[in-house]
Amino acid sequence: MTGYSRIEPTGITFDYPNVDLDSKLVTARVLFQDELIMEVVIDVKHDTVQQRGSLEEIAHITTYNGINRMTEDMYINSLKRTAKFFVDNKISNPKSYYDELENQ
Repeated sequence: MTGYSRIEPTGITFDYPNVDLDSKLVTARVLFQDELIMEVVIDVKHDTVQQRGSLEEIAHITTYNGINRMTEDMYINSLKRTAKFFVDNKISNPKSYYDELENQ
């Protein structure tokens, strides 16, 4: 079986401006072309999410020919997994963590 993947930048980025290891709360933001479109506060301890905003504005990017590439729930689940990773590994500053990885 052969095939190929086409990887193109979408302008969608994520950041994690707040990781509180004591309360196990992580704030994650979804940005499109550097503009905030959705913010979620993830309570890792209680497995809950508070969401502000939606991905409706970027639906044209997250679908292809009417088929969802990634749904909003898929994005939120990905953010939750990343938040759990930060808490489990005691990473309070994700930016520094990723910068260190890049410089290895």
